[in-house]
Amino acid sequence: GASQRRSGTMAGWTKEYMPVPSTEPAYAKGEIEEGISEPSSPILQKPALGYRRITMMNSFAFAYSLILSTMGLVTLPIEVEMMYPENKGLMLGVMLGVAGISQLICPLVGFYSDRCTWSMGRRVPYMIGGSTLTLVGDLAMMWARNNGPSPGVYISALFVALLGLNITYSAFTALNADFVPQRQMGIASGVMAIMQLMGSCTGFALLTFVLEVQNSYLMYAGVLFLGVALTILGVVDLETPLDADQAPVTWAALAQCYTITPTTHGDFFWVFVVRLFYYLAVSIQAFLLYYLHDAIGVDSAKETLVTMVMALQLAGALVSVPAGTFSDKYGRKTILMAACGFVAVIYGVFMTFPPLPVVYAAGMCYGMANSALMTVEYALACDTLPDKSQTARDLGLWGVAAFLGGTFGPLIMGPVLHLAGSQEGTSEYSKTGYIALFLCGIAFILASGATLKLVRGST
Repeated sequence: GASQRRSGTMAGWTKEYMPVPSTEPAYAKGEIEEGISEPSSPILQKPALGYRRITMMNSFAFAYSLILSTMGLVTLPIEVEMMYPENKGLMLGVMLGVAGISQLICPLVGFYSDRCTWSMGRRVPYMIGGSTLTLVGDLAMMWARNNGPSPGVYISALFVALLGLNITYSAFTALNADFVPQRQMGIASGVMAIMQLMGSCTGFALLTFVLEVQNSYLMYAGVLFLGVALTILGVVDLETPLDADQAPVTWAALAQCYTITPTTHGDFFWVFVVRLFYYLAVSIQAFLLYYLHDAIGVDSAKETLVTMVMALQLAGALVSVPAGTFSDKYGRKTILMAACGFVAVIYGVFMTFPPLPVVYAAGMCYGMANSALMTVEYALACDTLPDKSQTARDLGLWGVAAFLGGTFGPLIMGPVLHLAGSQEGTSEYSKTGYIALFLCGIAFILASGATLKLVRGST
């Protein structure tokens, strides 16, 4: 066992993935369970994993989603209003910008994670280090808001916390690609999506009905610790270090962390573009609060939006694993194209400005389509990775597409809404403005679906 770990191969498998005798527990007979059969041909196959193992591996997704979703929509807006009452809109934009910039660390961390020769393996050290950094930043944010408050310290601590969170996430996203066989990738990505949806829903529920915002920092610390601990327990006996003899790091290699073209990445490049268009399309979410108030006439728009978000996330959780399982059997692109078309139809429904119950129903349908997209898109990205030795680097680069779409989407949509919907004598936007907004969303989501046609090497 120890000699296998030093050689950098998986327990029980050679570098060519041919089975050899092993006493390691990682893929013992009991691990292949719950109806998942062993591969019929072991060559170039990874051993099947049980559902319990896959669930533990993806536990961090619960914590990651809970922290990011509630911090952006609940915690930061309220804290900004306390610290900057006169410039809350501007400073919220600054803090969200800080959050976005921290995501740019992902490809670089992935690059070093792929090369890691530590005894704990390639991913676990970065998950431990990143989560520790997050805890330090989180507790510093709590101190800054309770002592003064000190806005400068708060923003600095926010950057540290989110930098650590993205370091942890960079290592985490490679785990499924590292250890889950392709025939189970849809299931694994479905479990990850469920964890993300349930984490977000749980966070909103706690901060809406149970906790005050000042207590959110302790909630973040506890959830992060549990999520990282469960994930590490799920992979620690699967992780194997690489050989200590690695090629030296060059500036050209570091530049490649942020370079993606059809020539260098093949199908993975087009999956990157699919994700970029998708996040441009769903950036409409930033304006739903205004839509509910201005166009639907909801007085308590904030409370309505929170309950709607929770409802659509619960609806999405119901389809995550079925969508992933379907994609394992019948292909990824079919379900992704169908989901893109479904989102376009839902945006069309929103453009009719229906009664609130219909908006709720459409929102739940949107949640299901969005969940299917999240699930299968990740599986397709793992399928099309151009170099399995650079998994974390390329998935980190793939994650940058979400940053670009989520950042530039509102920068496009906001002016469209303002130019098409501004009215004299009121701060509310007209229905014409929202029609223009949703037309932009439809164009982006259809572009995402159309780009899937360019992915040739995967179904």
